[in-house]
Amino acid sequence: RVLRSHLISMAATNLAARFAGLRAPPRVTRGSRSIRRTVVTVRAAARGEFASFFPDEVTALEEPAAVEMAKKARQVSVAVPGRDKPVMTSCVSSPAPKGGEDVSPFVLIHGFDSSCLEYRRLFPLLTERAEAHAVDLLGWGFTDAGDAGIGDYSPEAKRAHLYAFWKQEIGRPITLVGASLGGAASIDFATAHPECVERLVLVDAQGFIEGLGPMGMFPRPIALAGVNILKSRPLRNTANQMAYCDRGRFATEDAMRVGQLHTFQPQWADATLSFMKSDGYKVAKRVREITQKTLVMWGRQDNILDPAYAERFAEEIPDSKLVWVEQCGHVAHLEQPKFMAQTLFDFAGVEAKVAA
Repeated sequence: RVLRSHLISMAATNLAARFAGLRAPPRVTRGSRSIRRTVVTVRAAARGEFASFFPDEVTALEEPAAVEMAKKARQVSVAVPGRDKPVMTSCVSSPAPKGGEDVSPFVLIHGFDSSCLEYRRLFPLLTERAEAHAVDLLGWGFTDAGDAGIGDYSPEAKRAHLYAFWKQEIGRPITLVGASLGGAASIDFATAHPECVERLVLVDAQGFIEGLGPMGMFPRPIALAGVNILKSRPLRNTANQMAYCDRGRFATEDAMRVGQLHTFQPQWADATLSFMKSDGYKVAKRVREITQKTLVMWGRQDNILDPAYAERFAEEIPDSKLVWVEQCGHVAHLEQPKFMAQTLFDFAGVEAKVAA
């Protein structure tokens, strides 16, 4: 029993450390008991402002950017070939503003065990000059596959779902942005469907770590227990702390709540376990096959993925540019969103200046 507990804890910690691409906001300290009661009343009244596919815990979010992003989220019915029923796909989308019709749409792909809320600070900046979509991958975020009879959440299934979303909702070449494990998903998609991707952006991306290690080989009861530990506050808080350079400002309890929110979805544990059993993404050999113009962005103080990977991406991708993000950990889109937005506009040839 002790060994089993140790294995579960070790495996869950390993997953979080390797693939965390968490989130963050400024914390508001609560004062008296009467204030707490007032806050609870306001939160309860606010439930109707969010889509029904969100768990009730959404009302606990405090950061304005997270609240606004959640309010804008919707589910679209996406027909995926080979599936009996459409997949209700959660996303936040914004059409091109006046003058931005000719700019390639930005499609934002979140990291491991995350959601589109990860882009809550970057997304509004991008929509000022371009069409943008933050999409929840199959089996993660708030994309509902539980009622669609989908038991396969492998990289191949995620790719097929993303392609179906692109074909239905966008239908023209995009600038694909992938953060952390979302980088591996983006490499997988860009090399499989080069006609869909005009430009590729890799943000502290995973690409050279193959598979998921021993987690994929554990018996289901042990693996499922390990997955459920990923939901725990202590583990989420640890990964949250690892994600940032300025932890005092960004690694808050509310950030942890944003990052944990999707784990309350009914299909979350089974979907995560299915992904683990598939052994995850293996794209290292495909990095050299990337044909798109590629921007590599990397936080100088990334404590989750070695910054040496940034230089390796730049060396192996034929048409690439490396931009270091100073005073930044693993999540540039959360810690330095204005710098990242301006860098993306420059990369995409968009004439726009984001206020410092």
